[in-house]
Order: sequence, then structure tokens, then C-alpha cells
Amino acid sequence: MSRALASLSPWLVLAPGAKLVRPRGGHLQARSDEGEVTLGPLPPATASALRMLQGRGAPEDAVLERAGAGGPEAAAHLHLVLRSLGRRGLVRYAIHDRAGTLATLEPLSEHFELEPVPPRPEQALRLSRFAYLRQDRGALVLESSRVRARVHLAPEALPLLAALATPTPARAAAGHARGTGRAARALVALLARARLLVTVDAEGATEEERHPALRLWEFHDLLFHDRTRRPRRGQLLGATYRAAGQVPPLPAVLPSRGPVLPLPRPDLDALTREDPPFASVLEHRRSERRYGSPPLDVAQLGELLFRAARVRELHPAGPQERSLRPAPSAGALHPLEVYVAVGACGGLEPGLYRYEPRSHGLEPRAGLTAPVRALLADARQGRSPVQVLLVLAARFQRVAYKYEGFAYACILKDAGVLLQTLTLAATAMGLASCMVGWGNPDTFERAAITPGMEETSVAELVIGSAPAPGSRPGARRRYPPGVRRRGQPWNR
Repeated sequence: MSRALASLSPWLVLAPGAKLVRPRGGHLQARSDEGEVTLGPLPPATASALRMLQGRGAPEDAVLERAGAGGPEAAAHLHLVLRSLGRRGLVRYAIHDRAGTLATLEPLSEHFELEPVPPRPEQALRLSRFAYLRQDRGALVLESSRVRARVHLAPEALPLLAALATPTPARAAAGHARGTGRAARALVALLARARLLVTVDAEGATEEERHPALRLWEFHDLLFHDRTRRPRRGQLLGATYRAAGQVPPLPAVLPSRGPVLPLPRPDLDALTREDPPFASVLEHRRSERRYGSPPLDVAQLGELLFRAARVRELHPAGPQERSLRPAPSAGALHPLEVYVAVGACGGLEPGLYRYEPRSHGLEPRAGLTAPVRALLADARQGRSPVQVLLVLAARFQRVAYKYEGFAYACILKDAGVLLQTLTLAATAMGLASCMVGWGNPDTFERAAITPGMEETSVAELVIGSAPAPGSRPGARRRYPPGVRRRGQPWNR
């Protein structure tokens, strides 16, 4: 490593709580709260270099130089040991100045490695568009969904990040940090080696903009994917019940605010005899954006909800109440409430209702108010007037009480499963259905009068009576003989 590059090297330091020990007659070990790792046998120069990581640590180039004094074998051993310690989260990279520590990089995955060489002083850099700054346990943390590490920053480093929002040469960017010039330059080098800063070419483009896949990822999508699919060191995942004893669990079925209108119940035995085969339902399911006249009626709506969303069994025992319903749900928690916004439905007044899945009824929530009209208008999106809009609203606490690390991902999977169940049931009944690509939670919260942090919409589905075959020139038959239309028995 040249002197110019060595001056920008970070300090290597053991993670908090980790220490190096040598049992009598044994090899050097790294011990932490998670256990111990035997590092030897090691050449004396390698062991000496590793001891420099204790306490405040030592510059990376000085540690490498100490091991290199023992020859190529000692230097190679050091690289292997540092990689092993890094995979276990026992090494940090720190930037110190006269006032204290400017930044500390904490690896979060065994797959994290720094780029070997920092950028040239004249190289233009910019903060990655996937990077974000947040507060974590009272400290400022810089992270990215592309980087398996986080950087703890002192407030003095913030002007440097602000300058790097636009392409800035590495040398000039360092001038924005408060503190010594050497520490600021070392911080720029560390952030670039960690890929939190990206290089900018002569045309002003970065790798993130040139790469065909990266340029299509939006910030929030990649962050959500990364945090729910790629566990990081120290991240708790699974059924931790982290709020048990502190927050009361929500009941499996949301209590009604008032009277519930009973819905007609279908004859399951008759449905079993008359329904088309499942393969036929799958084959003929279509998204239908036109609806027939007259609209569907309350008996059809009741049958659809009974088929797809009712409570079959309630299990109150255990840390949380659970229920069994036609559609599966993570942990049998079923956090989704089905709200029914009615524009036109025979036997039912227009307005907003909540489906009561245990008694199989509708709880009136609002008449055809302005927010309810807005819900129906948003779902129309230039198509036929909406007859019935089903809004799936999540009670987030139902899932977050049990699962940690991927609770919201479970809710979205539940929503997809329930949407599919509803559309297949609608197809079997000869109804038209179409999922809505985008819904407005603000409009729903005003219509249903629900606090958004506790319950709000996550998916929508439009239901209506099917248009007659050939109802427009050139129209194809949406419901062929293989699928029963209402009033037509299935002929086996």
C-alpha cells in the first residue's frame, strides 16, 4: 500500500465486548458474548498485529505492516484471521480525529468486505441513492440496502454527507467535514470503499444509473426487499413476541361498533355439487373491468364473503387468539379486515360496511359520504362505475405482536392470498372481479374513521356482475361453458 493510500486507512478495532485471550498452553482466542473463536496457531508477527486491535485499535496500514514484518506467511495469516473475525462481527473500522471518533463502520454480514483501494483524490463521488440516514439508539447511522454494513456517524460528519448529495471530488468533499483534514479524507475513503459513495463518470452518471437492473429499483422497494429477506447480524427474526407483557394482543376478530346486518349464507353442500372443477376456475379466471346490469345482489355478495373470508374456527388459547378461515394466514393471525364500499348492490344501501367474519354479517360504517364516493371513484380508474369495492385493511399489531423482522411482509403476503381466494371464488360464481393496482389509505381512513397507524388499507378488489357475452362488438366470452354463470347449474 502506498503512503498516499495508507494515510487514508481506517483504524481496526475489536467490537464492543470482544477481547483477545490466550489460555495457558493454548492458542490465541477471540471471545465475545456470542462465544469464542480459536485463531491459532499463528506466527508471532500475526498475533502481535492482532493485539493492536484491542482498546482504541490501530490504523489498518500499521496493523498490516506489523504482520508483514514477519514475512508473507504472517501477512497471509492476518488476512485470513481478519476475514474470520469480520464474518463473526468482531471487527470494526473506525475514523478518529482529535475530538474523538468521527465514524465507526460495523459489518452486518459475513459477506461484507471493503473495496481494497480508496478512490483517487480527484475522483468525483456522490452519495448512493440507496443510502439513508436514521437515528438508532441515540446515534446517527448511515445505511444502504446495497451494503451489508452500517456506519455510526458523529454530528461533525453531516456537512460532508450534505456536500456529497451532488457529484463532488473526493478531495473537495473532505473539506466539508468538521475536524482534521486527514480524518475527513479517511472518512470519504471509508464510505467509498464501503460503496456508500459511488463514483461519477465524465457524463455525470453512476454505476447505479448505468446498471440495467439497479436503475429500475426504487429506493423504497429495494429497502423493503433487503430488510425483510436478507437478515443482518443482530437482527431478531421470527416469533419473538417482543411486546408480550407490554402491549395487549388484539383479538382475532375486531369487535363491532354497532349492529350487524346478517348476510345470506350459501348451501355449502349445494356449492360442492354444483361448482365447476378447480382446474376450470383457474383456467378461466380473468380480470374483468366491465360489469353487467343489473348489478350483483346481497345474496351473491354474502356468498362470496362466506366462501373466502368467514371465520371457520376460533382458537382463543395461547399468547394470541387465532382463527381458521378459507384463506391461509401467517400464524393463523388473519390481520386483514374486509371493508365493503357499495356503489350499487341489489338489497343493500350504498355506503361503507365492515364484514363481520364470525357472525357473517355487515357492520354499517358510513353512508355514501364524500370519502366513500372518493374510494369508489379511485377504484373506477376510467372503467365502468364500481358496483362493489372490497378494501382489505390490516390491523398491523396482530402480526407485529408476534413476528419481528418481517411482520409487514407477512401482511402483504396475506393480502395476496386473500385477493386470490376472492377472485377464484368470484370466478366460480360467474362474477366479474378486478384487482386495483393502487389505493389511497388517506381516503380509506377518512371513510372508515380508523387511525392509520393501527388499521389502514393495503389492497383493493372490485366485484360486480359479469357483462353478458358479446355485449360489445368483438368482445370475447369471459365466462365460457366451463364456468357456471349465476343461475346456471354446473353440468358434470
